[in-house]
Parts: sequence; C-alpha cells; structure tokens
Amino acid sequence: MALSFRICSSSPLICRATLSNGDNSRNYHTTDAAFIRRAADLSEMSAGLTSPHPNFGCVIATSSGKVAGEGYLYAQGTKPAEALAVEAAGEFSRGATAYLNMEPGDCHGDHTAVSALVQAGIERVVVGIRHPLQHLRGSAIRELRSHGIEVNVLGEDFESKVLEDARKSCLLVNAPLIHRACSRVPFSVLKYAMTLDGKIAASSGHAAWISSKLSRTRVFELRGGSDAVIVGGNTVRQDDPRLTARHGQGHTPTRIVMTQSLDLPEKANLWDVSEVSTIVVTQRGARKSFQKLLASKGVEVVEFDMLNPREVMEYFHLRGYLSILWECGGTLAASAISSSVIHKVVAFVAPKIIGGSKAPSPVGDLGMVEMTQALNLIDVCYEQVGPDMLVSGFLQPIPDLLPVIPSEDATVEIDPSVDPFEPSIIFFYKTWDLYGSFSNFSPHPIRMPYGKENDDYMTWSSVEHYYQVPHNSPCKMVSCSFKKT
Repeated sequence: MALSFRICSSSPLICRATLSNGDNSRNYHTTDAAFIRRAADLSEMSAGLTSPHPNFGCVIATSSGKVAGEGYLYAQGTKPAEALAVEAAGEFSRGATAYLNMEPGDCHGDHTAVSALVQAGIERVVVGIRHPLQHLRGSAIRELRSHGIEVNVLGEDFESKVLEDARKSCLLVNAPLIHRACSRVPFSVLKYAMTLDGKIAASSGHAAWISSKLSRTRVFELRGGSDAVIVGGNTVRQDDPRLTARHGQGHTPTRIVMTQSLDLPEKANLWDVSEVSTIVVTQRGARKSFQKLLASKGVEVVEFDMLNPREVMEYFHLRGYLSILWECGGTLAASAISSSVIHKVVAFVAPKIIGGSKAPSPVGDLGMVEMTQALNLIDVCYEQVGPDMLVSGFLQPIPDLLPVIPSEDATVEIDPSVDPFEPSIIFFYKTWDLYGSFSNFSPHPIRMPYGKENDDYMTWSSVEHYYQVPHNSPCKMVSCSFKKT
C-alpha cells in the first residue's frame, strides 16, 4: 500500500504570545480553533467561484459543542454563508455561537450576513480574521456588537498557539484577496513538475508525462481554484496545451499567453475559445496580421509598451483577477520571480531521472552566483501524491492584517481623485466601492434566472454583460439597482 503523509514546517506568518492559562482556557481555545478551521475548510470549497469576493464559511455550534448548521458562499451573488448556516441550524441558532473564517462584508452596503445572525438569536460570534479590505474592515464586527452580540477576533481578544494555527488557516484560504489588497497584483502561484534531477523536460523538449496521473489531477484542482492560467510562447509551441480544468464541472480559468514576439502557431488548442476564453499579451506592434487572425478566432490580444510580468499582473489586477496560476517554462518563471509577482511555489517532484546538460529546468537564470543568495520558501509543506512528492511554500509571506486594524471610531479616507468617469460608460455597473473599483467586477461567467419558471437560467459571459442588458429585456427578469457611491 502506498505511503501517504503530510508534513508542514513551522511558519513565520504569525508570531504572537501565548496568554491563556489553565486547562479550561486551553479547552475553550481548542474548541474555538476547531470550529474556525472547519469554517475555513468550508469556505475553500468554493475556491475559484466567488472571485473577486472572499471565500466565506460559517459554522453554528450549540453551547454543548454540537454543530447545528453550516454554510459557505457557493459563488458570487449567492446567499451568504451565514444565512445558509442559520437556515440549516433553525431554532438551534438561538443562543448559539457562530464561527466565521472572515468578517462579513463582501459587498459595500450589504448587511444580509449580519442580519441573519442577529435575527437568528446568535449569542456569540468568533471571527478568524477581519476583512482585508480597509473600507469594510471592522464594520460588521461593530454592527454585531451594537446588537449586543459578543464578538471575539482571533489574535485580538485572546491568543494561544492553537488559535494561531486556526487563524493561519483563515489567512491561507483567502490569501489571494489579502495579497491583492496589499500588493495591487493578483496572488500568483508558480506550479511545475520536475524529475528528481531537476528537469521539466528532456533535452528534446518532450515533457509528457513527468508526474503521475494523481499529480495531474491535483493540477486540475489548482486550475479550478484560479482565475487564470498563464504560459509563455514556448510552452504553446512545444506542448500545445489546453489548460483546462478537465474535471467536467465547476470553474474553468481564463488562459493567458505571454509572448513578446507573438511567434505562435496559427493552429493551437488555446485558440479554441468555445468553452473558455484566451487572452494573448504581447509587445506593442508585434505581428499585426497575426493579431487580426487571433481576433478572428475570438482570442483577445492586449498590447503593452513594455512587456514584463509586473506590468501584466498590474493590468490583470485592474481587470478584477484575484489569483493566477503560472504554468510556464523556466525563462518566464525566472522573469516573474525577479519581478516579485510570484507569491507561492508548488512543485511536483517525480522519482525519475532524465539527465541531459541541455534539458530545461523549472526556473531560468536569476543572476545569483552564490548559494547564500538562494530564495528560501516559508511555510513549507510536503505531501506524497502517488509516487510523486509535492513540495509547496511561499516566496512572500501572507501579509498580517493585525498591525493595520483601524480604531472603533476611525474613518476611511476616500481618494478625492476617484471619479466615476462618464455615465455613458459605466451606467450599467451596479456600484462603485470606496476605492473607485467596481464592486461587482468579475472576469467569470454567471448563471442567472431569466424566465418565469424557477428552472429557467441563462449564462452571461460576465457580471458586466448581465448588467448591460436593458431592464425591459425579455432575457432579464431579475430586478437590480444601478447606482454609484
């Protein structure tokens, strides 16, 4: 029987003092930590489907420590996790404790989650982390406390080692949103599979298959939890990938090709956009005739004056992308690492040796000449996947939100330069947030009811496509508000 294990090293993500004393406090904290981790696990079930909003999970437990109800945000625009958990718990919600991996507040002005907890008679709420977006941080907590509900936030109201670990799980499950809020670029994961001697292909370029089928299934899961997958031109030429999730359901990420020369084949699997879109980013002026060919196939082409990973990621941040999975070759991987846009590395190491002095490695030249210059991963995890070893870790720590929590009476400063532009351009958007971003901006398709029957649904390419349809359209029977704040 194959050995299966998981080991995670200690991490410098959170270093807080242990203040709890006595067995009762430890038991109390252990119970809270277990339910918070469960809420985080629940929230991760919708990874890739809630973007650009957070992943929310909620567990309602009775005073005896029994789970009365659970819920998680299935996708953007659906019923909040708190409301689903309350519905599941029913009358057992009264006097119970609600455990939330993150403070509610996924849309400005939406109080559905808080109202559900208040009306259900929840007595206590334990929050894993405050909302990472500054204009929402602390609002729901203050509102819950104003209704007489006891609210405890991990790392603030009480601390212990077991609670540190639970809070860390809450940071991990919403790492894309936290990184995006702090760094203004999408959360980027570099994934690759290599042989035991560090090769991602033979010297001929042949790479199918290095890792096992089980490992490839895990890759499909990684894609399904990402907003987009990015590769370089050489990967398109050598491998002709599809970059689909191939799990038959759920979310399929956008495919992005980054190429300076636009030296790409006229026929490629990525040019088939019948099921998922492809975006090619390139240098301004590159192969205009080929750009027209791609456009005729439905492939979007975006030109940059200076094509580099930092500029590209800042662009996709503005388009609403939270998470990017990099499945590129060594040259582009090195450029992305050097540009400080890679936050996490996921490497599948196969027990194979291919050799070859010219066989490519997963990361190209970084300009380092001494081992003391090597980049060290933090929060490293090791997991056996079939015959392969999965090694993952962070190149950049998840930003800790504790140092920037506003006071109870702090006010949010709004950038006076934010302008809602021309009404003719943005009239169809639902609302603006305090930072001038579209609160409902998302690159993903959505399904919405459009007929009189409950089972009549229509798929829209994005939230923006849905809101562009006139109110009197026969395809749009759901009421909505159009306003700017």
